[in-house]
Amino acid sequence: MKTLGLLAFSAFALSACAANQTAPIAETGYQPGALAVAAIERGDWARAERLLTDTSRGAADDPARLINLGEVYWRTGRHGEALSAWRRALASDAHFDVETLGGRTVSTVQLAREALAAHDASLRTAAR
Repeated sequence: MKTLGLLAFSAFALSACAANQTAPIAETGYQPGALAVAAIERGDWARAERLLTDTSRGAADDPARLINLGEVYWRTGRHGEALSAWRRALASDAHFDVETLGGRTVSTVQLAREALAAHDASLRTAAR
């Protein structure tokens, strides 16, 4: 597993840390904006989606991008697409460690598992 220093969002980092974020946002190892961190933090879901689906900014199957794309889909009510993005992130052959806005260093496989566990369960609960 390779390690990259980058700031990636997860459903957990966004809700826990967005209000306390004071340091500049950095996406080390990526073209600026490739992970759409600033747009996500602002709640600019349309811009975040454009950045995350723009393949000129990086590989469409990059697990960090897919995790953030899942967050955008979830926040815009497209829950099935969010779960699909997180499943694709989990299935990726290229996992690495990322640093979330919350300061956690965690593997992309773990972030994808956490997002799926939390959000898939909430859909099941809501369906009851």
